[in-house]
Amino acid sequence: MDVRLLLAGLREYSSVEKLTPEVVNKIIKRIEVHKSEVVDGHKQVKIDIYFTGAGLVDLATVKEMLAIAEAAQK
Repeated sequence: MDVRLLLAGLREYSSVEKLTPEVVNKIIKRIEVHKSEVVDGHKQVKIDIYFTGAGLVDLATVKEMLAIAEAAQK
């Protein structure tokens, strides 16, 4: 991970009001769209976004965030 490169891109575009191809090309290295699947009757598609300087950032799922919030309240 090149933190300097990531921070430079984030600083430059932190107050962007319109997502343009220039902005996307500056901060995103590539986007991978996976095969769709049906989960609990709903179609879901996994999308991986690789950021310039950071690579793939693994974000928590909604279920994981709710579990974290519940644990924090205890």
